[in-house]
Amino acid sequence: MKKEEKQKQVAWLQDQFQGVKAVFLMDFQGLTVSEMNTLRSEVRTRGGALKVMKNTLVRLAYKGTDVECLGPDLVGPRAAVWTHSEETAPALAKTLVDFAKTHPKLGLVKGELKGRLVEATDLETLAKLPSREELLSRLLGTLVAPISAFVGTLAAVPRSFLTVLKAIEDKKGESAPAEG
Repeated sequence: MKKEEKQKQVAWLQDQFQGVKAVFLMDFQGLTVSEMNTLRSEVRTRGGALKVMKNTLVRLAYKGTDVECLGPDLVGPRAAVWTHSEETAPALAKTLVDFAKTHPKLGLVKGELKGRLVEATDLETLAKLPSREELLSRLLGTLVAPISAFVGTLAAVPRSFLTVLKAIEDKKGESAPAEG
């Protein structure tokens, strides 16, 4: 790779690392090209990017960014998955964890989530988090539950009153003399 190409690559990586919300490093040694392409397409559908990177270029690109904490783990063949959206980070972690279960040669190394270092074991915990939509629906259900219970209680009073009136009507109907 020529010096100009390396400079372009470093500039592109710097641009990618600015404002990144999550980065996950993995050891892909032993995966076939088709397996990497499958993983790349799964990551892309979840709103992330996957790139096999040259460690020396990454070290130049991450200076002054939140990704700098991953520096000591840039040893050997590494690939990175990243996203600029907080909502897609758990989905990407789930994708990587699920892929690693079916492809044991994929090694999850570490991650960075909003400037904090995340160990490989923590990625599994992150992967188990429900999606944003599911969390919002749970919150909405929790907020609506007391109101629904209150409305049910308010509706029970007239319902009980109508039940009593119906019982009185039925009793008077039984005791009324039969015409005939």
